[in-house]
Formats: sequence, C-alpha cells, structure tokens
Amino acid sequence: MIKKLGCYFVLLCALYACNTKSTNENKGNGTLEYDSPEFSDKFNSYIALTNYYKSSDKGSSWHETLNKLDEQLGNTANNNLKKENLFLGNFMWGIDKTVKVAIANAPKSPALAEADKNVVAFGKEVISASSTLQQLESYYKGKNYLDDKYVKAAMLYQEFAKKQLKLDSLFITLAKSMAGIKENRDTYFIERYKKEDRLVRYHMLLSMRYAKAAYTELADDTIGDKFKMNYDKLAISVDELNKYASDDAALAKSGITLKSTFGNYLNYLTSIKGNFRLLMDSKDSAKRVEIMKKVDADFEEMIDDYNRL
Repeated sequence: MIKKLGCYFVLLCALYACNTKSTNENKGNGTLEYDSPEFSDKFNSYIALTNYYKSSDKGSSWHETLNKLDEQLGNTANNNLKKENLFLGNFMWGIDKTVKVAIANAPKSPALAEADKNVVAFGKEVISASSTLQQLESYYKGKNYLDDKYVKAAMLYQEFAKKQLKLDSLFITLAKSMAGIKENRDTYFIERYKKEDRLVRYHMLLSMRYAKAAYTELADDTIGDKFKMNYDKLAISVDELNKYASDDAALAKSGITLKSTFGNYLNYLTSIKGNFRLLMDSKDSAKRVEIMKKVDADFEEMIDDYNRL
C-alpha cells in the first residue's frame, strides 16, 4: 500500500488540535499572545491541514484516499492497474477547505517561524500529488487504457508513489516545527486552568501530555523508567477525569458541553492507559504487536474526540 508513516510520527502533531489560545516566544517578533484571534485562526488552520492528512474517519481525507487507492489498484510492490475504473472520493474538497487555507495563512501575522515555511512546502506537495491522482482518475474514466494498454496508468501510479514518499518526509518536518509551539501553549494553559480551577481541562491537557510521552518511550519496544513515570502520572489524571465525568458543575466550569463526546474521549484514554499496563506486563512479542495496534487506533479516536471538545 502507498502508506503514510506510522502512528508514532503522526503523534508529533496529532495532539496539537485544541480550541484554545496561548502564548509562545516567536523569534524576531516578540511574544505571541495565544488569546489573539490572529494566532488562533492561523494555528488552527495548520491543525486542520495535518488532520486532513492523517485522519482515517474523514471521508475526504488524504488517509482515506490512500486506502481507496490501495483497495482498487493494490500496493507498489504488488499492484493490479488493469482495471476499468478508479474512484477515489471527494479528496479535493478537503484540499480546498484545509490545505489551501493553511497555505494562504502562512504569510499572515503572527509569524510562526519554521512552521510557516513547512506548511507551504507540505501543502504545495499535497496539491501536486492530488493533481497526479486527478490525472489517474481521468485516465480510467476516459478509458484511455484501451489505447495504450495501461502504460500511462503505470507511469502516473509510480509518479504518485514518489510524491507520497516525499509527503511523508515533509509531514514529519512540519510536525517537528509545530511541536514546540504546541508544547509551550499547553504549558501556558495547564498553569492557567489550574489557577482558574478549570480542573477538567487541566487534567485533559495533562493526560494527553503524559499519554504522548509514554507512547514515545515505546518506540524501541522497551519499558523503561521514563515510560513508567509517565504512565503513573497519566493514571492519576485519568482517575481525576473519571471523578469529574458525572460532575456537571466541574464540566460546565471547564466549558465541556458535549458530554457524550467527553465520555468517548475518556473511554479511549482509559483504554490507552489499560493497554499501557498490559504492555508493561506482557513479554509475548506477537501479543505486544496487537496491543500496540489497539493503542494506535485508540489514540486516533481519542484525538478526534478531544479536538471536538
């Protein structure tokens, strides 16, 4: 399959989405205010771009487009291009609504240093790759394979595969350039929520931070002290969130109005914590692989619910 890179790299920016505003040091431009609508609009458009690329439950997302391509034509090592039709869905809608918007916002104030440059580079490559997909769809729709016996299909398919590899590399670069912004903003709001006694939001941000930190410690398939430390902190915040799940006053104070979505978010977070515990206890490599697949899936669902809150 022409795939994007794994969940570990997705997590570099998957946890960014948050409908709050914050403060970050911006080289050459002083201190940014997270409370400004300019910062919020710009950074959230960057989040929308990364979500479009990685989200599996969005019908027009890039992720789903790759799945459709794989289902119909196969993977780069074992493909079957001799088909009569190809339909990849309305992926251009997502490009118009997210990719082009993020690119247009890049030169606007406030400047976000490397993130601005990387959004433009990544976004333009998505548009370029989408153009190749459109040509491939048109080729099948026009039944051009009757004339050239699928020669151009193979050419376009390989062209797209190369562009997809470049996209994965650019995505990681973009994610890294956004990581510091998100980390600083989260720190600001963790402190603010605690002061304001908005404890549901406080523990949500803490739990996401500890879950991500624990996950990244699993990159080499080992369980070390750093993993256990983050797991213990995650467990505390999950327990606190479960206490607040039925506390209407606490939820209202933190601005949580979508209680069912919060419940779903908390269920996935609790599942992640439980599977982390299983990973600590399991020595069976095959079982660990299955557990990690479940953790990856739960992370993606949890992040999607978190972004709605």
